[in-house]
Amino acid sequence: MPIYYEGKTKFAPIHVTDLTKIIFDIVEGKVDEQTIECIGPEILSFKEIILKLLKTIDKKRLLVPLPLALAKITAKIFEIMPNPLITVDQIKLLKQDNVPSGKYKTNFELGLIANRIFDEEIEKYSYNWRDGGQYSKDKFLKKN
Repeated sequence: MPIYYEGKTKFAPIHVTDLTKIIFDIVEGKVDEQTIECIGPEILSFKEIILKLLKTIDKKRLLVPLPLALAKITAKIFEIMPNPLITVDQIKLLKQDNVPSGKYKTNFELGLIANRIFDEEIEKYSYNWRDGGQYSKDKFLKKN
């Protein structure tokens, strides 16, 4: 599995439920800011996210740092296909951290809490990538 920029790109993932609550609070007028940086409660690197996903679905993959030149060539080839796995623009986006810039207030600074933890949420939604899908051994053991 290719890892771009050595997997060092940082993210502050926010769950869609937390984000919609923040948007609702803004629409309701509970916030007076023009621009808000919405973030989740933790900062993870791209590599950490991939490793957490692999652990959750009980898969082992070799993570290979892909040189930028090779990544761009690969992405250009994929862009020719109807549903590309990755594009050159996505490669460019992965160069920039997706964490608070410090220019604007975050949802946390405004009292708009996003409290869903990546590990807990991914566990709920990743069963279809496990062997056996929704009928995986893991799910069966939890019910019985």
